[in-house]
Amino acid sequence: MYPWILVSTIENWLYIALSLVAVVLAVWAFGDCLIRGKDQFERAGQKTKTFWLLLTGVAAFVGVVSMAGAVNSLGAGFSLFQIAALCVAAVYLAGPRGELKLFGSGGSRPYGY
Repeated sequence: MYPWILVSTIENWLYIALSLVAVVLAVWAFGDCLIRGKDQFERAGQKTKTFWLLLTGVAAFVGVVSMAGAVNSLGAGFSLFQIAALCVAAVYLAGPRGELKLFGSGGSRPYGY
């Protein structure tokens, strides 16, 4: 077996694994945004829920479509759209999500945990 075939195979599987991680993060961000209340966004001083739903929804869609393309073509590469989708998901999960957790759902639990 030629060594470049082995390297190419490993590279393809690595791209598929990275695509899977990007999809999981994007879907997680969209799902978390979906379950949060509209008033939580207002109390946290963040952009509106509609804004974040739109961004994370597009990121999840792009991630799923790109993942399907990567699996179909055996790891065609990590595209620019996947990187953008991953950035949107990471920004939501690192920023607004943490602040939204502080304001909770307005129930009887203190601090929203």
